[in-house]
Amino acid sequence: MRTPPTVQPLTPGDPPYIGPHRLLARLGAGGMGEVYLARTPDGHLCALKVVKEDLAFDTRFRARFGREIRAARLVRGPFTPAVVDADPDAPAPWMATEYVPGPTLKDAVLAGGPFPEPSLRVLALGLARALDTIHAAGIVHRDLKPSNVLLSPRGPQVIDFGIARAVEGTVLTRTGQTLGTPAYTSPEQVTGDEVSPRSDVFSMAGTVVFAASGEPPFGAGHPAAVLHRVLSGAPRLDTVPEGVLRDLAAVCLAKDPEARPDTDRILEELSALPLPSAEHGWLPSPVTQQIDLRENESRRAETAERTTVPMDGEAAGRSAARGRPGRAADDAAPPPPPGSDDSEAGAQRPWWRRRGTVLVTAAASALVIAGGTALALTGLPFPGQEPAATAGPGADPSSSPDPGGEPSDGPPEVELSGFMYDLVFSDDGETLYVYGGSTLSAWDWREGVPIDTWEPTPTSADITSSGYVASAADGYVEVWEGSSDNRVAVVGRNNGDRGFYDYPALTDDGSRLAVLASEDGTYDGDRLIQIWDVESDTAEVDIPVEGIAFDLDFTRDGSLLVGMVVDHEWDAYRGVFVWDTATGQELYRISGDGRYSFTLSPDDSTMAVVNGDNRAWIVDTATGATVRELAPVGEEHELIHDLAFSSDGGRVLAGAYGLPSSRSSVWDAATGELLREGEILLYDPIGVHPDGEHVATAVSDTGEISVLILDSGFTIVSELS
Repeated sequence: MRTPPTVQPLTPGDPPYIGPHRLLARLGAGGMGEVYLARTPDGHLCALKVVKEDLAFDTRFRARFGREIRAARLVRGPFTPAVVDADPDAPAPWMATEYVPGPTLKDAVLAGGPFPEPSLRVLALGLARALDTIHAAGIVHRDLKPSNVLLSPRGPQVIDFGIARAVEGTVLTRTGQTLGTPAYTSPEQVTGDEVSPRSDVFSMAGTVVFAASGEPPFGAGHPAAVLHRVLSGAPRLDTVPEGVLRDLAAVCLAKDPEARPDTDRILEELSALPLPSAEHGWLPSPVTQQIDLRENESRRAETAERTTVPMDGEAAGRSAARGRPGRAADDAAPPPPPGSDDSEAGAQRPWWRRRGTVLVTAAASALVIAGGTALALTGLPFPGQEPAATAGPGADPSSSPDPGGEPSDGPPEVELSGFMYDLVFSDDGETLYVYGGSTLSAWDWREGVPIDTWEPTPTSADITSSGYVASAADGYVEVWEGSSDNRVAVVGRNNGDRGFYDYPALTDDGSRLAVLASEDGTYDGDRLIQIWDVESDTAEVDIPVEGIAFDLDFTRDGSLLVGMVVDHEWDAYRGVFVWDTATGQELYRISGDGRYSFTLSPDDSTMAVVNGDNRAWIVDTATGATVRELAPVGEEHELIHDLAFSSDGGRVLAGAYGLPSSRSSVWDAATGELLREGEILLYDPIGVHPDGEHVATAVSDTGEISVLILDSGFTIVSELS
């Protein structure tokens, strides 16, 4: 029995970060590059793949990689880990996806032997559903094989879609390295004919055969011999259980693509088969043990990170991106990644996600017990069931509307995925601005439809309730008023060497702008905050900063600027700082060990602050003097990431991780009394409606993002997704 690869420590040559993501451990390596376990800025775990040097210098690969990643972001389903971040333009291009703490199908079979028939049924059904979702986004995987299938209690997870096509025609294939694995490659890929979704069907069948036998369908040996058998030999199917599974495998492995069924037909056949009972789960026992092993190793990797780095900034930096960084902390364990929640609250999708969803039945899904953890294998479809929301076949994910062009007919298309940074209601309460890694958009929140979008999505932005939007780029800051087709200013374009900008903040009237700048115009240069007059495009005040300032916010009268500061490496928080905007003088700071977060009250007279120990208090904004402590929360409370005052200033709301199992709190601002604590639907970020009756928050469920609109009792009244 072969011991499967496990999480390995980082080597001295590994960087501490890739993009904004902190590397924790090595997960493996392949022909295309290295794979790391990483922590995202919001504290989630992700699998981050960095392509190898040969590909990094191939301009054709970079262009294709960018297109394919944009397409892969559209794939959202229960059997395809979501792409949460990527940078095809980095010196070493990379892509981050949800982390699935399970072995590959290849490792599981080699370590524990072939799968029994009930497990094969779920495997085949999950793979077919994954391909259905991928194909609906206009993507052909091209390299489906056992090592590209991860195993989890909720079903098989197909990975690395969106990469294989990018490699074609690159230095790898030009120098004789074949794309894919010969044993699972379709005949048309071998001969260079047109590749279609039915090519993936061929590879899927070969993957199921491997799970049933421990051997590829056309045997092992020299690649040339295997490819010859793929083109002209018959597959070995004697180990596949007789009946529907063997019949489907045979027809899916037909040499002629037209003779193979599509995923709709496969799903129709498979969904009629009985699935494992909830009591026993779908995975063989040795595989659940491997999942437990990997979960333990990932937790150890996180623990090692927290003990080697004394403060929590490394998980904080949304790097040169994002409007509200620094919500995660290393001195508190992050939540389980979407889809691998190890709490009872994560046993099923939240009820607001189950509307119109096939319920857990023997024919559609199974409640499984894995390593003492109850989880739901959801989303296995009945014939004719609609797949998860994706782009339609043939969609061009690289196309986007011209930001300065004429508005298109109908509502804009908006994707909610990845991280969510800010939610802002307009002063009249009619519009909700939604800003995250995949969108900056305006919504009619009552109807649940987008009405405007800023394209491409800014990497750093600020939105005011009065309708101004600022977006920072490398050499300037753009300002819009009211809508994306009304750009009113471009600030800082002629600012010489200081042409690097990040984390902008606008006054309510849009007249002044604060932004983090660099002394030499590079990301690594010494930093300062500049305060600009927007109309005249003039920098009026320079504020030196020993580190990186972010989450900047003006008081309503524009006299004070409040912000967070971390050191240059994002390794330690320096605290909450308050500056005089007329002189740039630092008036005071609130500092100490660990992460901080703050929010201004509606009249700006006070400010609520929370630290990494979940200690929260209210201070006088003008002086920093403590007004009152807020009652402590329980030790089991999730790490508080965001604070917000109610519109009348009477309550302080605390938002935790954006997962359905999170706990959150509400205090009485006048007394500090804890009014609510527990399973409250408040997450990070929080947006407060001016009517005092509604709150917006964002929640992540298995990689999908929803913006929830809650009433004063924290009951959902609307949902944007």
